[in-house]
Amino acid sequence: MAKKTIARIFAENVTRYRKKLGYSQYDLAVISGISRTMISHYEREGMLPPADRLEILADSLVIPVHKLFMEYQKEEKNDEKGLSDIDPRSVKKLRDILSLPLEDRNDLYRILNKMLRKNQLEIQNMIKTQPIT
Repeated sequence: MAKKTIARIFAENVTRYRKKLGYSQYDLAVISGISRTMISHYEREGMLPPADRLEILADSLVIPVHKLFMEYQKEEKNDEKGLSDIDPRSVKKLRDILSLPLEDRNDLYRILNKMLRKNQLEIQNMIKTQPIT
């Protein structure tokens, strides 16, 4: 069996993590700010994104960038949480969000994405400014 290319591994991972979150390509496009056409290209091995979009895509999929390039291992399933592992209050909120009209849901995704990015930037800045002892 031929070894998978980086582009193939990347394409499979984007698709797998997107579907795991229950996102359509359109949902991921709205959340990430990357066009649906480009998401489709990435998933079909049409191309790899430029470096600046890798972080945006990974953040939108709620994974570290390196996971986009790792071959999927069955053992990895044990490390990932399913909905049954999430507290009931969060699951209820997710169901409530999914019951919203698509336009409202997309607005909410945009707001959440901005908040998550802001939080990640704050954490990164905090790490950078900590004195080395």
